[in-house]
Amino acid sequence: MLVTILATLIALGVLVTVHEFGHYWVARRCGVKVLRFSVGFGRPLWTRVDRHGTEFCVAAIPLGGYVKMLDGRETEIPAHLAGQAFDQQPLAQRAAIVAAGPLINLGFAAVLYAVISALGVTVAIPVIGSLPETTRSQSEYLPAELLAVDGVSTTSWERASIRLVDAIGESPTIRLTIRPVDSSIVRDVMIPVPRNMQSEQSPLAMYGIQPWRPAVTPTLAMVQPDGAGALGGLRVGDTIVQVNEQVIQDWQGFVDLIRISANQTLDVHVDREGERRIVSITPVGREGASGETIGFVGLAPKPTELPPEMLRVVQSGPIEALYEGVMRTAEMSWLTVKSIGKMITGALSPKNLSGPLTIAQVAGDSASSGWYAYLSFLAYLSVSLGVLNLLPIPVLDGGHLVYFLVEAVRGRPVSEASQMQGIRIGMALLMGLMVFAFYNDVMRLF
Repeated sequence: MLVTILATLIALGVLVTVHEFGHYWVARRCGVKVLRFSVGFGRPLWTRVDRHGTEFCVAAIPLGGYVKMLDGRETEIPAHLAGQAFDQQPLAQRAAIVAAGPLINLGFAAVLYAVISALGVTVAIPVIGSLPETTRSQSEYLPAELLAVDGVSTTSWERASIRLVDAIGESPTIRLTIRPVDSSIVRDVMIPVPRNMQSEQSPLAMYGIQPWRPAVTPTLAMVQPDGAGALGGLRVGDTIVQVNEQVIQDWQGFVDLIRISANQTLDVHVDREGERRIVSITPVGREGASGETIGFVGLAPKPTELPPEMLRVVQSGPIEALYEGVMRTAEMSWLTVKSIGKMITGALSPKNLSGPLTIAQVAGDSASSGWYAYLSFLAYLSVSLGVLNLLPIPVLDGGHLVYFLVEAVRGRPVSEASQMQGIRIGMALLMGLMVFAFYNDVMRLF
């Protein structure tokens, strides 16, 4: 819990500060007087005023921030300060100030992706263990390394998953370029694309793709207290040898047998410190994803590490890393825009929309997984913040840019009454979206 809280506060604090700094820096360059730079909302917890009269503060509610500028629409301005008011600046400068926040978020993401690429990371080579039922005729080529998805190179499962999500709703099939591990012949395999992504499954699971994994030895690393396994007498360190008359070769074989044995008493033969013992367990019946009853015993095995030949180091030089950072940011930005469009059309379920609870959970999980996962999370969150703020919704930066575009076409500003009406509509939309995202978060918990 502590890791989750700290990881979330750091992520939000950094990204909000970066975003608001973009507005602040460009405003100062344009000669606009900045009254307050706040990270967070509500009552200030810490404040400091600089020599320019700008109040910097950290507020109690860490769910955003703002930069307050001198503006004649909000207060009466003395004549000698009129030239420093935001609303008195030329249209191009006002647009630059507003656009600077989301654009610096995108630039920050590019830097993070570049740093990740330059430092390098060891990843699992994407090797397919099984394909969906409709392409089982291709199973003779498996296991096989996944080289590309629709012609785009995939150096890791992360890159492959991004391509798979991008293809949803685009075409009925997608092309996988594979190379069997025991061959040098490259082959193309066509698999069906799901009509929509309506569940919380991973992209690989949605497509019916199973990564290859080495066989896991059925030695217990976790026995859930009060679970069927513990009640039957199983202990950490036991190795499952046999269930009834069936010899167990690996963990998956044991899992498959347990799943079909709900509420049935099983004699489990185990190796415990060199001695053979027999215990009786009765898997508890639970409802599966498809409504069927499956057995559950509350056990977990010792993890099996991938062999060195199944790992690769992905690293780039400084110039190449910078280029990859920019391209990765562009790719993730376009994917975010397309995902929003697919939610509107129904290709992606709105249930995939996440709120603060999911963000906090991912922040904690990524921080616990190491620097690579946490920096990747920060980069993608920065992309999302930049793209979402550019949406043409009043209240957001993109909504203000739309007003400026109308002003440029008409030759005069949009009336304050129209702007206020738009703001009210925008606030209602955002509040509805936030409530729905929070509802999704709560439902995921249950």
